Amino acid sequence: MSARRHLSSTTSLCPDCLQRVPGEYVTDEESVYLQRECDEHGETTRKVWDSLDHWEWAERFEPDADFDPTGEFTVDNDHACLAVVEVTSDCNLSCSYCFASSGPGGTHKPFEEIESLFQTIIDSGGPRPIQLSGGEPTVRDDLPELVERAGEMGFDHIQVNTNGIALVERDGYAERLAEAGVTAIYLQFDGLQPETYEAIREVDLADTKRAAVEACREAGLSVVLVPTIVPGTNDHEMGDIVRYALANRDVVEAVNFQPVAHFGRYEKNEGRFSLDTAAKRLAEGFDGLNARDLMPVPCCSAYCQSATGLLPSDDGPIPVTRFLSDDLFTNVSGMVDESDWMELIAKTPAGEEAACKSASCCGGDELSLPAGADEMLDRVLPISLTGFMDADAADAERLDNCCISVPTEDGDLVPFCGYNMTTDDGEYALRNRNDWGGRPAVNEPVPADDESDLPTEESTYQPEESTASDD
Repeated sequence: MSARRHLSSTTSLCPDCLQRVPGEYVTDEESVYLQRECDEHGETTRKVWDSLDHWEWAERFEPDADFDPTGEFTVDNDHACLAVVEVTSDCNLSCSYCFASSGPGGTHKPFEEIESLFQTIIDSGGPRPIQLSGGEPTVRDDLPELVERAGEMGFDHIQVNTNGIALVERDGYAERLAEAGVTAIYLQFDGLQPETYEAIREVDLADTKRAAVEACREAGLSVVLVPTIVPGTNDHEMGDIVRYALANRDVVEAVNFQPVAHFGRYEKNEGRFSLDTAAKRLAEGFDGLNARDLMPVPCCSAYCQSATGLLPSDDGPIPVTRFLSDDLFTNVSGMVDESDWMELIAKTPAGEEAACKSASCCGGDELSLPAGADEMLDRVLPISLTGFMDADAADAERLDNCCISVPTEDGDLVPFCGYNMTTDDGEYALRNRNDWGGRPAVNEPVPADDESDLPTEESTYQPEESTASDD
C-alpha cells in the first residue's frame, strides 16, 4: 500500500463497535480514505470519496459548525429540518438493500406512542416537515388516521415513505391519504426496468411503480421519486429516471437519489459509492448536466447531500445552480434558514419562498436567468443526492451536524444515520447503547410491548407471473 497524505483529522467511530475513536482523512492523490484505530478492534481504512478533486471542491462549502467530542448524539432543535417517524417495522417486501432490516411479520408502534413521538418533535422546536416511515407504513390500517392526527397537532407537510404497492392494489387508497392530509408520497422508485427491481427488491415492480404514480396523479398527490442506486445495477438508469420525472412533472415534484450504503441488511463492505461518483453517473446519463451542478446542501455536511434544480428552457432543462458562482451560492445559502433549504428540497411553499427571496435580494444581475425564468420557477424540478453515513464513513462531527432527525421514546431527536447505522456485524450499536428503541440487530425482531402490536394481516407481496425468489 502506497504512502498516503494527511488531509484532516476528525472524531470517527469504529466500524466494529461504533465507539468514538480518533480518525483522519488521507489520500493516495486519487481518492479519499477514512483511517481510524480502535484500542479493541485495531486499525481500519476505508475509501469514502472516489475523487480527491471533487472532495476538495466540496470542502469549500463545508459549514463551520461547533462540535463537542464528548456530547450526546442529538439533533439541535433549530437544526432539525426534517423528522422521520418510524411507525412500523412490518413490510410487504423483504428487500436485500433495506436499511431498516424490515420484512413481513414486523411490529406496529401503538398509535399513542406515535402521538408521543409527534409531541417530541413539537416540543423540540415546533412542527416541521415529517415523514412517516418504517418498514412500510401502508401496511397499517390506521395510517390515514395517523396522518389526520399529525395534522391536528399542527404538522402541515406530511410525507409518506412507501413502496407504492398499496396505492395500486387498494381502490381509493391514494384518495384517502390525500383527504387525510398527506402532502407528498415519498415513492421508492429504483428505475424503469424489471431487472432493476428483481435485483434490488427481489420482485418485478416496474409496472407497479408507474401505476403508483398514476394513482397519485388521479388523487392529486405530489410524488417524490426516491431511487436507491446500486453501482453496476441501476446507476445507468439515473438519467432515465430524471427524464421520466420531467415527463410527469405535473405529479412528480422532485427526485432524491440515494446511493446505497452499508446499513441494515446490506452489510457487506463492497458495492457502495460516494456522492461524487453518483453525481458523475447522473451527469453521464443526462445531457446538459455536470457533476458539479449538484452543489452541497449548506445546512448539513458538504459530504452528506447535494442538489440542483432543472429549469425548463427552449434548449432543454438547465441546472439552476449553474447561474450561481461558488461564492454567490455560499452567500445565498447563508441567507436561507437551514429548515428552508430542506423544505426547498422537499418542495414546500415555505422553502421555495425563502430561497427565491434570498436569490432576489442578493443575486441581482449576477444570476443571469434566461428570459421568462420567473414564470418558470414553479416548474423547476429539484434533483438531490443523499449520501447516508454508514460505518465505513462514520464521522462523529458530521453526525453532530445532522439535520435529518428521528424522534425517540425518551424525548430526543437523534441523527437519522446514527439511528440506522449498523456495525460490520449487523448490530445497531448506537441505537442499543443509547436506548433509542427499534431493532437491536439485522436478524433480530423489534420487541413488541404486547401482542396487539403485531400485524394481523398477511403482508407478503407476490405479483402474478413473478420470477422473484422467496425470501
